[in-house]
Amino acid sequence: MVARLTISTAVLFSVVSLLILGEILSGTSLAFVAMMAAIMSCIAITYNLLGGVGTFSGILFTIFSLRTIVISQFAKVILFEAADKNLEAPGLTIAVYLVFYFCVMLGVFIYGRLRLDLPKPMEPATRSQVNILYVISLVVGLVATIAFQVTLVIGGGGEKDKFGESRSFGLLFSVLLLFALVVAVDSRIRSSGGLRSFGIAASIPWTLTLLFAFFNTSRGGIIAPTIVYFATCYTRGYCFKRRHYLSAALWIFFFVFFISPFELYSRPFLADMPFWDRTYETIYLLRTVPDRATVALATQQAAESSESRDEYFSRSGTFILSRFSMIRPDSNLISACSGGFHYGWTAVKIDLLHSIPRFFYNDKPDTDSAGFVGRVSGMNPDAVDNGESAISPISDSFGAFGWMGVVIFALFAFPAIFIVFESVFDMSRPWGTVALGMLLLTFAEGGAGVYLAAIIRIPIYLVLLSYIIGGIARLLAIRGDRKIFISAKVDSESAIP
Repeated sequence: MVARLTISTAVLFSVVSLLILGEILSGTSLAFVAMMAAIMSCIAITYNLLGGVGTFSGILFTIFSLRTIVISQFAKVILFEAADKNLEAPGLTIAVYLVFYFCVMLGVFIYGRLRLDLPKPMEPATRSQVNILYVISLVVGLVATIAFQVTLVIGGGGEKDKFGESRSFGLLFSVLLLFALVVAVDSRIRSSGGLRSFGIAASIPWTLTLLFAFFNTSRGGIIAPTIVYFATCYTRGYCFKRRHYLSAALWIFFFVFFISPFELYSRPFLADMPFWDRTYETIYLLRTVPDRATVALATQQAAESSESRDEYFSRSGTFILSRFSMIRPDSNLISACSGGFHYGWTAVKIDLLHSIPRFFYNDKPDTDSAGFVGRVSGMNPDAVDNGESAISPISDSFGAFGWMGVVIFALFAFPAIFIVFESVFDMSRPWGTVALGMLLLTFAEGGAGVYLAAIIRIPIYLVLLSYIIGGIARLLAIRGDRKIFISAKVDSESAIP
């Protein structure tokens, strides 16, 4: 069983009390502190109602609450800065957050345990199916990823897409590379009786995924396969050893001090290059990389190039921390719409149409609503198609429909995401872990329309994909092969014979 790690009343009271004291000493207004404390209480109660980090919905809600407000408030206390500083509408922003989290808590309490009879993905049932699925997903996923990468040109304002059949093929099947990693780790844990988790089979898709992200200067994509690996182990009840924690610490150190600075340094050189030229140029830059001082200067310039309206923290060197504090860009949008202007269904419509496959709707929007919302909040100019500043559905629901939008989205739409994903996926099985991995890095980002589209798109997409390659695997599997013991808890009795 996966540990739930729920929050006790004593722990909640102690932590919230420390936050209250820290923010008051930092100069935060009493009204802001009071609403912050109420939000933290609502988050803790909702977290416990969802089953903590022992459930699919509990993990997603944890990521969402951490990214939107929890990390930022703890960081403000540690840095000894007023929590209401650097927010354009601090009182209104924290009030919108309080209404949102209170309504989410109410919705989860009323119908959060509801489960629907929805189609579920076809999971592998025998050892031969696992082996065949791994080979199919690795080969097809690699080809699809290459097909998708050659249609992208990384530019200064984001990714410019060349649409066509190869890109559609890449979008549909590139996730199989991630699925191959999950299958390999899952099989390794079960076949070893919980003693091993990573082998040659897992290292191949892990390395390929990391390399593609590295050549695209995607720092989030670089850490994605590692996060998926740990998520796969965690959801199987795998017992991490000291070497795993040491490896994770070394990987974080190497990423922060070497990989991330190099990606920021190389990004201007790779702008507007097609994939193969970008790959060659990246290898050349690796061979001719200058001293660390030059690379560090590029990192500093990237930080200074970001507008002050992006930053929630005043101290220098905290621009990365601001990326994990969605409250600042949310405040920009909430402030822009505080005078009574609301853009209604415009952003939701853009996001829903953008999520439709192009072979169904050829005139779909090329980008999601980030560019439109960015112009409303003033975060990116009209000349930029798609701004880099992300928002959460909290501010987007307010910007679209005001207070009523916040209440309705938090009370009905947001809990519905948990109900649907819990009804379709089992996170201890391969396809459920893939769904979790697809959502972990960006679950707190995006407008309300992105979340509404995800309720429909991701379950349908993964269920259909599982039946396509799962059906092929079952046709090719050896007859009479013994079934896999399906359980989240791994022990010697659950090993694959």
